[in-house]
Amino acid sequence: MKYLMWDVDGTLVLTGGAGKDAMVKVIKDYYFLDAFDFTHSLAGRTDSDIIKSTVTRLRGRCNSAEAAGLLIRYHMELPKQLPLHQGKIMKNVEKTLAYFNQPNSQYLNCLLTGNTRSGAQSKLAYYGLDKYFSFDHSVFGEVSENREELARIAFSRFYLMHEQNFSSEQMIFIGDTPNDAKCAKAINARCLIVLDGSSCKREDFAEAQPWKIIDALPDDPRDLEKLFEED
Repeated sequence: MKYLMWDVDGTLVLTGGAGKDAMVKVIKDYYFLDAFDFTHSLAGRTDSDIIKSTVTRLRGRCNSAEAAGLLIRYHMELPKQLPLHQGKIMKNVEKTLAYFNQPNSQYLNCLLTGNTRSGAQSKLAYYGLDKYFSFDHSVFGEVSENREELARIAFSRFYLMHEQNFSSEQMIFIGDTPNDAKCAKAINARCLIVLDGSSCKREDFAEAQPWKIIDALPDDPRDLEKLFEED
């Protein structure tokens, strides 16, 4: 069995800014701010890192209880924001997920994302994609602020599940940012970058050095499977 570790935002779906706007609203309401916006891009970051760095910027510190409280509010706000934004499923995503989700498939669709479990479920359920994933084999952004640590945690879980008869070669990361590539590299796994929904250009990946970069998922999922079978 091989495990496809999918990123969510920019790889599977574009929410039209629903996640960002949900966080902005929660932060403004919680701290009674008239105006607020993020000073850095949120692409490739974990939700827990975004919350911690934002609260630290606003208050000079951030404790775990405060961060957890904000994430709970975010989880309540996100489903309200999703219908208010013009989002979409990325090209060929659904047919690709369905193909690898067939009963005889040697692949399992999993998630390795900076989204929290609840945040990922809300986004994927809204777009009808949640049914294609094994959430029990997935790792989410509340587990660690660091994307590379998420990869190490995922590997450790699979290693224990398979009674140590497991290799990182069985994991293929699919994402759209350099952080996805760095995440895979942390455990010597392969990373496929899909540029279709990315805010990055090919040259932005020079340092991260992913396994392969493609413009979009192929029209025929069998072509993607053939790509995965390459060295």
